[in-house]
Amino acid sequence: MTTEVIDMPQNRPRVLVVACGALLAAGCSSAPSSAPASPSTSIPATTAPDQAALNTYREFWRVVDAARAAPKSQDWTPKIETLATGQALQSALLDVANFASLPAHVVGTVTRDPSVTAVTPVQISILDCVDLGAAHLVSDRNGALLDDTSGVRLKSSSGLL
Repeated sequence: MTTEVIDMPQNRPRVLVVACGALLAAGCSSAPSSAPASPSTSIPATTAPDQAALNTYREFWRVVDAARAAPKSQDWTPKIETLATGQALQSALLDVANFASLPAHVVGTVTRDPSVTAVTPVQISILDCVDLGAAHLVSDRNGALLDDTSGVRLKSSSGLL
């Protein structure tokens, strides 16, 4: 499990991301659900801050996935900077730059299943189950797969996709 803090700029919530790296879809969907919290400590599932954090988290990965699919098509920095700062920003930009320099791009889909697990006044924690099984790194030069075929198919500098 990898933990990364995504500091959201300006008025966006700070999101603590806890991602399950390279899990099989079945592993994510068959994981036992946690016992419901007692009524006094439960967090409503659809509060505005929760939804805003999930929306921002999903948008961050939508943009990063698009950047990894076409790293040389544009300067992705401004778009990614609107969604993250700190380590998350640096890792995403480094991945895109690395893919562009190979040159290579990602084909396929990274499946995510994020959910809010905790809310404090300064951050919202999101647990995400990530399935990398349908995503592959492909060489722009000859179309060869550049995946690590021994398990994890696609690696990033952050350990997160």
